Amino acid sequence: MDEEHVEAVDIFASPISTVAPPALFSRTTHPLLVPSGVVRSGPVQTNNFYGNMLLSDQTQPTYTHPYVVWYSNSVNNLGLALTYSPASKMVFGPDASVNPVEYFYMPAGIGSFVMGASDFDSSVAFGMKNISKFGSTLTFTATDGGYMIAPVVQGMGFVTTVYYNLIPRINSMVGFTSITGASAPKAGIQKYQITLNDASVWWMYVTIPLGQSLQFRLNGGSQIISSNSVSGCVIQLCTGVNGAYDGAAGCYATDASISATVSGSTATYSLNYSVSGTSNTNTTMLFALPHHVESFVSSMAASKTSISLQTPSKGIATGYLTNTFTMTELLPTTIGFAPWTSITANPAGYSTAALAAIQAAAASEANDDVASLSNVDSMYVSGKILDKYAYVLWVVMYLLEDRTTAAMLLAKMKTAIERFSNNTQQTPLVYDITWGGIRSGSNDSTADYGNPYYNDHHFHYGYHIHAAAIVAKVDMDLGGTWLIQVSPWVQSLVRDVANPSSLDTYFPVFRSFDFFHGHSWAHGLFAAADGKDQESSSEDYNFSYAMKIWATVTGDTNMEARANLMLAIQKRAMNLYYLLADSNTVQPANFIQNKVAGILFENKLDHTTYFGTNLEYIQGIHMLPITPVSSFIRGPTFVQQEWDEKLASIVGGLTSGWRGILMLNSALFDPQLGFQFFNGSSYNSEYLDNGMSLTWSLVYTAGVGGST
Repeated sequence: MDEEHVEAVDIFASPISTVAPPALFSRTTHPLLVPSGVVRSGPVQTNNFYGNMLLSDQTQPTYTHPYVVWYSNSVNNLGLALTYSPASKMVFGPDASVNPVEYFYMPAGIGSFVMGASDFDSSVAFGMKNISKFGSTLTFTATDGGYMIAPVVQGMGFVTTVYYNLIPRINSMVGFTSITGASAPKAGIQKYQITLNDASVWWMYVTIPLGQSLQFRLNGGSQIISSNSVSGCVIQLCTGVNGAYDGAAGCYATDASISATVSGSTATYSLNYSVSGTSNTNTTMLFALPHHVESFVSSMAASKTSISLQTPSKGIATGYLTNTFTMTELLPTTIGFAPWTSITANPAGYSTAALAAIQAAAASEANDDVASLSNVDSMYVSGKILDKYAYVLWVVMYLLEDRTTAAMLLAKMKTAIERFSNNTQQTPLVYDITWGGIRSGSNDSTADYGNPYYNDHHFHYGYHIHAAAIVAKVDMDLGGTWLIQVSPWVQSLVRDVANPSSLDTYFPVFRSFDFFHGHSWAHGLFAAADGKDQESSSEDYNFSYAMKIWATVTGDTNMEARANLMLAIQKRAMNLYYLLADSNTVQPANFIQNKVAGILFENKLDHTTYFGTNLEYIQGIHMLPITPVSSFIRGPTFVQQEWDEKLASIVGGLTSGWRGILMLNSALFDPQLGFQFFNGSSYNSEYLDNGMSLTWSLVYTAGVGGST
């Protein structure tokens, strides 16, 4: 067949595997159960935007961006609460007058509306169904059997409720000023303008099935009641400039899926929304985040509207009359195993002096007892240590071309990794049949940074996956077949974090990476008022890079393409939301000088860490580990700004491994500065983080131009 006529392959269409995880993972249940009202057909998302609705009393907020919704279970306000906060409501602290502020967030918990029913007066059964990666349908059932459903989908342009054999009733925790009828956009739809006591103006569209009727009126200052019971009645709420909403009224998002094709180094990917109902434009309204808008294909411009709404943590969302977001990205296909830099016209190569220093460092570190050093009760710490030595192995094999030392270190690496691939480490991993995932066998929610409750899996497993990939490659190039032995274990870790397909019924689809937000969420099965969060942007893309390298070694071109796409999206999103160059206009101007987000929540940015407030912690957790892909994400302009504004004044006073992290990061804009530090007389091994080797630090800094 002519190559030009070969149909492009959707890189998300096929699962990695559909077989059960290896038997070495004992089957177990989780101490935290999926709520009884959740209708499930397979694994359940643990790190997803609607996670609060699965946890604790299920009443914490869900952030759809820009709207916020939650299950309100108070007896006077039973139903679906919702709100929207404009930029004027953003809270800065602890001192709003300083620049930069330490944090900002949006107030939540005050329901502009509570969508309920007169039938909910006594009680309501809350549930969820149709749960997927991008959405879920909430159910609210009265004791007499009437029920209300509410699809909750990322980027949805309306908050929609559908009533079945109920009398709609709408409450407000803010209070209503007025409700007035407005010109209907089409037959069968009523339109109302609703003004609240905070002066916010909302629009309500009501789609009434043929043969039924419904009227609304104010009942006091905090309630709108309707005239009668209806079945199949759709109520949609929205705020902002109104005209374009008329074109979407009657049509609402119920779910979404992702698809992508790759041609050379270009990927085109789409968020494909499922919709119900009809509208004048045959589309619904969807809100796009800044990184979507930046990467939209040109044809998306035709569906752009004048509606723009503030989000809590991702800048301004823009309304589009569409059922599909289609974007394009350039993929980092030229980045592989070796040091790489985005510094233009940078001389590559290693000086004689650099090679001598690398040789000496490698000779020493290759003699370390890797199995003993990595025998720790933490998938995170052990992964960092294993990966540290995997980089040394790569250097010895491919840069120094010392096959004797490589074979010696390879044997030690295989022994060390097999403790984990055979699942005989201090706390073995288990396969959790409750939620569907591979987690620590401990039931302590705080063990290993929360791994048993699905915190940080992409951080932890990324290190192990990359280490195994390097070892498997070296082993293959020395004539071995270790890849066959280790592959089922590694593939299981990849599937746990980044399963691309619901055809794999053992793991949720993309547990960690959020294709709407453009990065992962590290926060697992813990309810939180500010939603999901992630602290380390760099360990997020380190997983993507590990997956890319594993796919390269195993020859899985679709997996490699997915990893490359994730990296490309992360580059764009992180430089808008996480890594704050002086030119950033997405995050608030009085936060930019922090240079990094700190902890990014769905509803808040907080320039801190979970383990301390030292500046080197806050900035450094967004650097480590420095790998061939670091410069792709962290460009030289940003890195130098952060260095000049935040780090140059403190790095000389550091005596811990954070000094090494900051200095290796300096090579992203000044390779000579980095190389001279690691090859200089003032260097001390105490300056290495437990995931760093002197060998790789010298190789990276020299390899991107530091020794020439």
